[in-house]
Amino acid sequence: MRYTTFRFALDPTPAQAQALARHAGASRFAYNECLRFVTHAIAAKETDPSVEVPWSSFDLINAFNVWKKSEDAGRRFIVAPDGTTTKHVTGLVWRHEVSAQVFEEAAVDLGRALAAYRDAQTGARKGRPVGFPRRKRRGRCRDSFRLRNKKHGGGGYLIRIGEGHPRTVTLPTIGTIRVHDDTRRLRRLLRPVKHSDSTTGEPVVAPRAKVLFATVSRHGTRWYVSLNVHAPDLHPERRHQTPPV
Repeated sequence: MRYTTFRFALDPTPAQAQALARHAGASRFAYNECLRFVTHAIAAKETDPSVEVPWSSFDLINAFNVWKKSEDAGRRFIVAPDGTTTKHVTGLVWRHEVSAQVFEEAAVDLGRALAAYRDAQTGARKGRPVGFPRRKRRGRCRDSFRLRNKKHGGGGYLIRIGEGHPRTVTLPTIGTIRVHDDTRRLRRLLRPVKHSDSTTGEPVVAPRAKVLFATVSRHGTRWYVSLNVHAPDLHPERRHQTPPV
């Protein structure tokens, strides 16, 4: 098996384009908030060594999930007719407008950046120097977000290709978006066929490939989706031959 990427230019409706921009903004927001958790914890640790710094992707995801439902993320004061005021904790009020995976994958990206910085500081990483992660600023970083291809309650996957129309891709929360390119090659890999299981060697009827991630990014005024696919190896005659030494 091999990993490969299929990239398609999207043709979203105006409403879908707004949803894509909203997801990209949410990804940037979550990355910056997680970075704030880290910098504040590092500063607090200087006076209190017992403070734990959320450094790994797992810790950052947990920290953000707790924060987005807390009072720090959002609250509302309700004044009754008699003048009494009640505080209502709302958390991050717009968090349900985007896929929760966007927040998680942004935390994963920061965790990788922190790991690269730590390895560079300790000498475990070779190559060019890697600095401490910086905040992502709107207009200075590319608008993008990533979604995992998880299974939904019906047993199918959230990211689907060619559903309803051959030139479409379906993304969680956003829905089905038309694409400019032909998806035939990818749909052939995702179509259930009879083949030998790569692990057991037994004949099975299943797709030969699986979409793992979808990365959506904006280049200029156009949106693109890159699908990371776990696909079968190419036929030996179609592989690049290694030149003789």
